[in-house]
Amino acid sequence: MKKLLFIILAMFLSVGIFTSCEEEEEPAQTLTAFVIGEWESQDLLLGDTEAYFLADIEIGFYTLTLVVGDESAVLPKEGYTVDDGANTITIDQPTMPGNEPSDEKILFDVTWMEGDNVMTWTPVYIEGSDAPVLQWTRGD
Repeated sequence: MKKLLFIILAMFLSVGIFTSCEEEEEPAQTLTAFVIGEWESQDLLLGDTEAYFLADIEIGFYTLTLVVGDESAVLPKEGYTVDDGANTITIDQPTMPGNEPSDEKILFDVTWMEGDNVMTWTPVYIEGSDAPVLQWTRGD
């Protein structure tokens, strides 16, 4: 009887050892973490002018550089928020050269894949908004 109890105890211990050594899965990356870094947009038409943006996205803030031909302008730092569950990002409207600062916010649906270097921001249109669809490629 003692041998049987010893064998059962040994089996439970060995099962416990093997299950406690299983590798835990790392949590999936969130949009909040994915957007951090340096990004470049596709070429855009802003009015009649072809341009693109460089974005430096930090936690809670982003800085855009507007590039037109050989010239560029760094726009003032603005804020943003992310909704990881909805895969959306809301940015404070950037202040374009020659324009007054705005209190407007722009909501984008974000299409992205963990480990990828591309994301697409599709604006959720609000009356009077002319935000373009932006495809960003990681630059860092």
